[in-house]
Amino acid sequence: MTGSAIPRLASEVSVSLVGAGSYLPERRVPNEEILEYLHPVRPDGRPLDPEWVVKHLGINERRLDYEFGGSRKRTRAEGGMFDGDLALRASRSALADAGIEADDVDVLIHVSTTPDLIACEDHFRFLVTELGLRRDADLVHHNLGCAGLASGFRTAAWSLVSTAPATALVVASNCPSGYFGPEVHDYYYEHQSGLGWLAPLMFADGAGASVWRSVSRDQSQAPTGLLSVRYETSPDIGLVSYPGGGCLHHTSASNVADHVFLMDGVKVAEVFPPLMARDFEMLQEDWPTTIKPVTGTDFDVDTVARWYLHQANGVVVRQAIEMLGLPPDRVPITVDHYGNTSAASTLIMLDEDRRAGRVNEGDLVVFMWVGAGNGAMNGYAAAVL
Repeated sequence: MTGSAIPRLASEVSVSLVGAGSYLPERRVPNEEILEYLHPVRPDGRPLDPEWVVKHLGINERRLDYEFGGSRKRTRAEGGMFDGDLALRASRSALADAGIEADDVDVLIHVSTTPDLIACEDHFRFLVTELGLRRDADLVHHNLGCAGLASGFRTAAWSLVSTAPATALVVASNCPSGYFGPEVHDYYYEHQSGLGWLAPLMFADGAGASVWRSVSRDQSQAPTGLLSVRYETSPDIGLVSYPGGGCLHHTSASNVADHVFLMDGVKVAEVFPPLMARDFEMLQEDWPTTIKPVTGTDFDVDTVARWYLHQANGVVVRQAIEMLGLPPDRVPITVDHYGNTSAASTLIMLDEDRRAGRVNEGDLVVFMWVGAGNGAMNGYAAAVL
């Protein structure tokens, strides 16, 4: 199934971006604070230092609503931020940017591996109530990681093309701070993988949202909006482990250690370049039928105003820029100060670019993702703003 497999996308129906928003907690957490909390050591017994984190992860600080010094996550009543709060604020920002009321939303698509509640999509009760969505709005949760927006955008496209005119709100959120705490400290520190400390250093709190609107296209005008979205899965590759809490490993006193997010950093570094290269290849394959009719040009990296690469870590993103021959000034990097916000990362960058005037109406932008989901996922999307 290719990016052109939605036959009416950008031909009979335009699925246009009409609003974007994002939200990040105010609290900045430097490397030193987390290292003091976890005390990770190298194989030779030497303590890990902040310079190692910068060199190997390209991260100086991240946003986390967590007090590492006191090993404490504030409750929601105390002002603590949880996944639903992050998604709510980003969604409100996007709706305000679009000038659309919540009851105009026909489908809400939420991409998150850290929802407030895990059973029966019960976390939607909070979002629907707080946003003020209609009770007949379609609700879709994608429990996917860093490449989850590929599924999110594709779900939005299928829904909007089939029911045009319609409006979709796509929000991605990440709240690893909800999984930190004194009761799991030892499991991060002593995990048998030896890499339990990597998740708190890598992942960060944040959310990004986008509002899309479908309308029947005026055939006398060039297509705009979402032109193509495509993804693949690699079920033989495992990037993230979280075995606790499911039917196979229901929660019990004996498996508390299974309730920590663990990422295989070595595997991520190994698969990120080839899967990102595959995204680039899919874009080139689809260009003649989905993008050239709009731009009138053959494939050229300089035709793209902005390249939004998932912010896995600063090292692999910079490697991908060089490997693909992308113009560095058109590829924003935020992971150095925001950390890895999973599927939210590219939406956060899009929102910041739009508000700063770095992208404008008529610009072609490309998203490229690699991350956890069905093993591993990779995908891309192209859109004319």
